[in-house]
Amino acid sequence: MQSVSHILEDVRAVRAIESTVHHDTLNYLGIADCVARYRGVLCVIDWKTSEKPKPFLSNTYDNPIQVAAYAGALNNDSNYKYQVENGLIVVAYKDGSPGHAHQLKPELMQEYWKTWLVRLEEFTEQRSSHVSSAALEKR
Repeated sequence: MQSVSHILEDVRAVRAIESTVHHDTLNYLGIADCVARYRGVLCVIDWKTSEKPKPFLSNTYDNPIQVAAYAGALNNDSNYKYQVENGLIVVAYKDGSPGHAHQLKPELMQEYWKTWLVRLEEFTEQRSSHVSSAALEKR
């Protein structure tokens, strides 16, 4: 908590916590950590803990893709009566040093969304070919 206390001061109007989001059309689901306003902007928030400093978005590896996937599912899920175009990755440090907040604006979210769609398609194709191979082997 000490690590992210300065970030929490800017988080308001929480709409969801540990909430399942489902994309019917693309057939995937996930659990979004949080949906809230960060500095006045509605965001899907992903909370991470780390022992190593992650001062730059690039240090968070695939986390932005995950946030974009959650936002895409939430925006497609009829259980949510709002849309989210922004993301936030908050990195808390186990030693209590000040955490980092990486905000993803809509343009960046769109880029990560495209990356997610490519990965999802590759996964779906792999799974489909694996299932087809297994069915042939049973014959």
